[in-house]
Amino acid sequence: MSFARTVKEELVSVPVELDEQLAEFSAFLNLNTEFHIENKHKMLDFKTNNPTVARRFLQLVRTLYQAETQLITQKQVKLNQKQTVIIRIETRVEDIINEHGLFDNPIDNQELTTQSPEAKRAYLRAAFLSSGSVNHPKTAEYHLEIFSKSSDLIVFIQQLMNYFDLNAKITTRRKGYIVYLKDAQHISDFLQVVGAQNSVFQFEDIRIKRDFNNSINRVINCEIANEKKIFIAANEQLKDIETIEKFIPEHHIDEKMMMVMKLRKDNPESSLLDLTTAYEDAYGETISKSGLNHRFMKIRQLAEQIKEGRNV
Repeated sequence: MSFARTVKEELVSVPVELDEQLAEFSAFLNLNTEFHIENKHKMLDFKTNNPTVARRFLQLVRTLYQAETQLITQKQVKLNQKQTVIIRIETRVEDIINEHGLFDNPIDNQELTTQSPEAKRAYLRAAFLSSGSVNHPKTAEYHLEIFSKSSDLIVFIQQLMNYFDLNAKITTRRKGYIVYLKDAQHISDFLQVVGAQNSVFQFEDIRIKRDFNNSINRVINCEIANEKKIFIAANEQLKDIETIEKFIPEHHIDEKMMMVMKLRKDNPESSLLDLTTAYEDAYGETISKSGLNHRFMKIRQLAEQIKEGRNV
């Protein structure tokens, strides 16, 4: 089961008061319900691919309006054989349309329906159930979105989300618009807002483990990169030393330079920091990393002079 489906399975079991039921029904009605007329008979069809979401809508219809309904299923061959569930409302249609201003001013009516924070949470819960999705937290990209064909409605949903400081954004999508969240903390907060407590725990647990593993990998990669740099630098220094010893007699080489050359040959894989300790152990005096690096630069310059055939 996908994480989005897990979230929705939890959300349909959240208990709601009357004003929350109206807010949920309003979201279902405006996002996933179509009006049509058959044989001069007005009907409202709520469509979803999730049977548990269909049951939630059916419960709201029966509780709020005691309307007669019909269950219809359709096979969608182009959508991986998914079955579309249709809850057809056959009575009280005029009452529902008028009460929610479906053809007049639906946004104004939705604003009236979502005055309280609890009603806002309920509306967002049903909006996610209707047309929302969220990536599994184990994936490389955090993403939660809600889709709507209406630009006005998507702005309204964005406003509700941002009432809870979620920093929701809007973009166009084929045949409509989406309001979305990309930040992991905001996605976790959204799940908290709509009442998916268990999903929040699961999301945070997986996210923390994933982020921890990523942090460990970054540290390991950083250490590997540093070790590679140390190896390359030491190898170049050893080549410079080999060039100098090949063409210049030992008694013609500066004493301090000779000390560092011997130190590097005795510690071919050590970093500059480790060499400062080895220097003190070998010669009984301290030297800084910058002082050590300065001597290696002089060794490099001398080796370059030899390679270029200049007088040393």
